[in-house]
Amino acid sequence: MSFNNVESAEKFYESYAHGIGFDVRIGQRKLDDNGVVEWKHYLCARQGYKQKKDVVPADPSKKVKRTGESRCGCEAYIYVKRNSEGKYQITALYEDHNHDLVTPTKLHLLRSNRFVSEKAKTILFNCYKASIGTSQAYRLLHVGVGGFEYVGCTKKDLQNYYSDFRNKIKDADAQMFIDQFGRLRELDPGFFFEYEVNNDGRLVRVFWADTTSRKNYAHFGDVVSFDSTYSTNQYDMKFAPFTSVNHHMQSIFFGASFLADENIESYVWLFETFLRAMGEKAPGLIITDEDASMRAAIATILPNTAHRLCMWHIIKKLPEKIGPRLLEDEEFLKRVNSCVWDSETIEEFESRWLAIISDYHLENNEWLHGRYRIRESWIPAYFKNIWLAGILQTTSRSESANSFFNRFIGRKLAFVEFWLRFDTAIQCQWQEELIHDNTTLHTNPTLFTTWEIEKHAGFVFTHEVFKKFQEEVLAAREHCDVQTTTELEDRKIVTMTDNYMRVREVI
Repeated sequence: MSFNNVESAEKFYESYAHGIGFDVRIGQRKLDDNGVVEWKHYLCARQGYKQKKDVVPADPSKKVKRTGESRCGCEAYIYVKRNSEGKYQITALYEDHNHDLVTPTKLHLLRSNRFVSEKAKTILFNCYKASIGTSQAYRLLHVGVGGFEYVGCTKKDLQNYYSDFRNKIKDADAQMFIDQFGRLRELDPGFFFEYEVNNDGRLVRVFWADTTSRKNYAHFGDVVSFDSTYSTNQYDMKFAPFTSVNHHMQSIFFGASFLADENIESYVWLFETFLRAMGEKAPGLIITDEDASMRAAIATILPNTAHRLCMWHIIKKLPEKIGPRLLEDEEFLKRVNSCVWDSETIEEFESRWLAIISDYHLENNEWLHGRYRIRESWIPAYFKNIWLAGILQTTSRSESANSFFNRFIGRKLAFVEFWLRFDTAIQCQWQEELIHDNTTLHTNPTLFTTWEIEKHAGFVFTHEVFKKFQEEVLAAREHCDVQTTTELEDRKIVTMTDNYMRVREVI
């Protein structure tokens, strides 16, 4: 039997091997002066014996990884030689094996039968875009083709492929990330990005904002939440997004950055870049964590922007700062919650706070003292006159945004991996806004009263905003009692009480 080239002979032997149940390994070969194969050996993969090495673990307490030995000295082979006509012939072979052959149900597990197909690669990367890991991607492949034997590779093969991919892009990852931004700007001139590298050519700062996010800022940028508490990526660069809420009370994205460090210089660069991206329009209010460098940069670059601290970041630290005993005290937690959220005046907050400190003997708690010293930056009673867009007044809003971004941040991802997940997630966020827009346009909210003000609100507000307004209307109906009414020449003054028996005047 002759073959036109050595590759055809190799395919023939592999096909034969797969049919009866063994793997093929390439042996020795000889090339002529022109680099053409003169002869070549093809062996059973279990030919020969692996050289044994004495492995002494550096740390005796650690387990040594033990792997099974596959080679057993099998002598099966073929010898392919090039003849005078340039064809290749099998001039020698040995068919007998000294080991069991693979049964038909396990043929798909032979190494030479396994490879990661283009289809598998496409599905893997599409799954990563949706924040679906390799194991689940493999299960999806298995279900899609109707059985593991038809996937073409094992789960470990798929994991190894992705690991190899990460190693290949490691040195070019940041450049690929920036190049992607360049391509996006070519497609859409409204896509904004800027970056800086250090003297070694390492990326140290990058900021980006797409066209949709910049338009959203024009509409909803009065209040901005900036969070730099997320995990770092594979290169220890901190992810820091700018977010807010839209007319459906949904979290929306304005822009984001990766920073190699969190010093004042980095934050100054970031806030200056953010302003350039947003047409030099500064937000009326920015909500952040307690980072000192950030605070200094905001005071320099955003001097006319009110700066407040995020309630969620402060409240979530409370359990570790007060100890397990108070954490189980429901009355204590109820009083703290009421003190923070229900105090309508500064005097009321301070009176409640000092009472809690005294009643629970917390005079020596430095963390609580620290929070009291900066109370004007986070307690709602101190900024009743500032519109907060619902961000500061509920910890669930910040928790929701934190959960959204942590899906693709807390994994030590490379830049390219991050972008695969991030881009898809942002598109999902936009889709949710479209769904709520459609619902508001084509459905009417349910009214619970005959009041004209509720009917008007249902007409002008989105459904989510209307629900919040309606809650206030119903609370007013159920709990507010008019005490007196005073008619003046240009206005009416109504005195009423609420369910807490507080007396209020409404003009």
